[in-house]
Amino acid sequence: MDEPGRRPAEPTDEALAERVQRGDRDAMERLVLRYLRPIHSVTASYLRDRTEVEDAVQETFLRAIQRIDGYQSDRPFAPWLYQIARNVARSRLTLNANRRTEPLPVDGLEEGAPGPDVVTERAEIRELVDAAIADLPEQRRTAFRLHDVEGYTTNEVARIMGLSSGTVRSHVHHARRALRKALGSSLGEPTNAGG
Repeated sequence: MDEPGRRPAEPTDEALAERVQRGDRDAMERLVLRYLRPIHSVTASYLRDRTEVEDAVQETFLRAIQRIDGYQSDRPFAPWLYQIARNVARSRLTLNANRRTEPLPVDGLEEGAPGPDVVTERAEIRELVDAAIADLPEQRRTAFRLHDVEGYTTNEVARIMGLSSGTVRSHVHHARRALRKALGSSLGEPTNAGG
């Protein structure tokens, strides 16, 4: 019997996955709510287009539901789901490799909007940052995005990716270092290679 005023313990991911295997829709909804942000971040570490990222997230959860019977509850759930998200994002990346498009320029400028030179400069910088992140090795890119962009703790990233906390810290450190080096040279700023 639960104590008054005390919430019952949240079920583990693995317990929820077992319930999903038995057809419990509520359990799947709870897993989706738990993992929506991390899976969004994982797919966004591969894909640049917001619509593509959202479609990849949806496809990840659909594939997870379709493959839930193959999940073994004695193994951690987060890395299993993470691997599905990686595979979905990679597939979409391959599929869309030849369909890159550039946004069309807006004909008129709104009052107070930055001029074309500022818009172009911002777009170029954004492109440099995106390219530098895309050039990172896959694990570093994902760890960096989850930790530095999305704000997950090292332990949370480790759980999601199925890695040790030390490995995550190493990936994030090396990603930051590579980005400083790449962006510093691209933007004509001095870099601190030791840092």
